[in-house]
Amino acid sequence: MPRLFTTAMLVFSLLLSISLQAQSKLPSTCPYVGHVNDLACLIPGVTSTGQSGGNGLSSFNTTVAQVLGQLPLAVPVSGFVLGFDAKLGIPIDINENLGSVLTERGNTVGKYKLFVGFTYQRFVFQTVDGIHLNNLPLVGLVGSGANTILTGSSNNISANIDQYTAIAAFGLTSRIDISATVPFERVSLSGGHGILSEALASQPSSVGTVSALNVSGSASGIGDLILNLKGAVIPGEKSKMAMGLEARFPTGDVYNLLGSGAYGLKPYIVFSRFSGRFTPHANVGYQWNGFSVLRVNPCYYLQSSQGGCAVPTGTPGSGLPTLRLPDSLDYSGGLDIGLVPKKLSAVADLVGQRFFTAPRVTPPGPSILPGVSLPPGSPFATSVNVTNASYFLDNAAVGLKWDPVGHLIISANALIRLDSGGLRPARLVPLGGISYRF
Repeated sequence: MPRLFTTAMLVFSLLLSISLQAQSKLPSTCPYVGHVNDLACLIPGVTSTGQSGGNGLSSFNTTVAQVLGQLPLAVPVSGFVLGFDAKLGIPIDINENLGSVLTERGNTVGKYKLFVGFTYQRFVFQTVDGIHLNNLPLVGLVGSGANTILTGSSNNISANIDQYTAIAAFGLTSRIDISATVPFERVSLSGGHGILSEALASQPSSVGTVSALNVSGSASGIGDLILNLKGAVIPGEKSKMAMGLEARFPTGDVYNLLGSGAYGLKPYIVFSRFSGRFTPHANVGYQWNGFSVLRVNPCYYLQSSQGGCAVPTGTPGSGLPTLRLPDSLDYSGGLDIGLVPKKLSAVADLVGQRFFTAPRVTPPGPSILPGVSLPPGSPFATSVNVTNASYFLDNAAVGLKWDPVGHLIISANALIRLDSGGLRPARLVPLGGISYRF
């Protein structure tokens, strides 16, 4: 019995020394000096696994920034389209449906007309690149030489966004509109790892365990301001084509994930065809994004000898080596149908994006660690990895618009996930809105 007790104490002491050694060698888990208590530090801090794979899932911040910068928003489109009655000599409403929800149409709101709207959406994110957020194993290395520590953790992340949006559009002329979209957002984020195992890389069969860690936080505030200028280039009575330029300004608190942290520009073109109760419409645009502190160059986390990376210098103004947020090709199209002329309409759209060279998380697979031989059944045998690749993000949108009185319109819409690329919410995202044209 005493021998068994002594052996147990020796094993415990060895594991404890390995654990303490690993903790003492862990790098700073968040690159944002002075913001360690903000949401941007939560995921990098929880999922840090050393230098071999970047800083855990720090690129998750980039994915969140993409989402915040390009969430599907209700467009400032009026449900009332003006034509001209030659017999009466006055403008009249010529459409029999109430317009789209997420896709622009070719018409404008009318000279000196004011359109205002308010919407609410709730995003409960469940997967990233098809992998459930509660199953993200990570493996990495800390330190160098004989003191290199092997670390592995089973991570889970939770992310929700409640978005309240105010929209206003004003007709500068009969063919040109200017509009502003101001989102107010509440972001809730949590993360944790159930088990964090550590061992000397030279002895991966010797495993220590650090107690579980779970952290959470939330923030509320104004998001990124969006200004939009749209002009009709083919203002036909039935067929209408418009071109526009959308500009995003990083007015949201980037360190609390309330904004993307990057300027954005999106030129786009719109086409719609008014034919009684049916109005098909289509939009195509290219979203260009600037530099954001939420996309830190992965080489920042790596030793200069790893992966061919040289430690980069800081980006002016941020103190960090940052990259531009991924650009995207945005496209949407669908059909409005007047169920009850000028009173009740149904809307169906495809809303999609093609992101270029964006961070992606690969499914859990065999861990790839240079110079480390893992024994069968090792707790370090499985890991997700972060790469850069292009991908599609497609959703269907269906909804109803109702005009109870005058120029007041009430909207209800559901966004339905069609694929698994990027950070994705539950299968269905509800939207409710109200708008009025003065």
